[in-house]
Amino acid sequence: RRGGGGEGAEALAAPLVDPEVLRDKAKAFEVFRSTYAKNDAIEANKAVLKSKYDEAKSAGEAVNEARGQISRVKALIEQLRVERAMQGVQEEEGGEACEEEERHKSDIERHKAMYKDNFSKLRDLKGEIESIQQHMEKQRGTLQKDFEGWFNLMVRQHKSSRRQANV
Repeated sequence: RRGGGGEGAEALAAPLVDPEVLRDKAKAFEVFRSTYAKNDAIEANKAVLKSKYDEAKSAGEAVNEARGQISRVKALIEQLRVERAMQGVQEEEGGEACEEEERHKSDIERHKAMYKDNFSKLRDLKGEIESIQQHMEKQRGTLQKDFEGWFNLMVRQHKSSRRQANV
């Protein structure tokens, strides 16, 4: 295989690139990337990854919110129990207070369900994010390999065209 570059380096070769661009490898990389066939897939994965990060952030906030609500409602229940104890209300007499406590317990169960749902979603998103990141690492490696092959080919073509011009 000529060029020692990435897969299909010859196919990636465009007509000669401005020699000034070849003097700055970072500029050459930008030129290459702008015409790289697989760049759209890389950009699409970046967008998907950002979306997954946003979802994970939202799920994390929901988990923290549910946890805070659970703590707040537990504190209300404790406060009710303390007030009842201070008033000397017996369990069988405190029908109204017990109803209020039951409503709070129901709230806790609702918040626990939200916590569990969002925590599960967060765990699933973590796996998806890691998978996308691994795939993107492979894409970056391929991009770098293809760029090196393209860059070396461009340098050789430029040298060859200079030699032919001097003949």
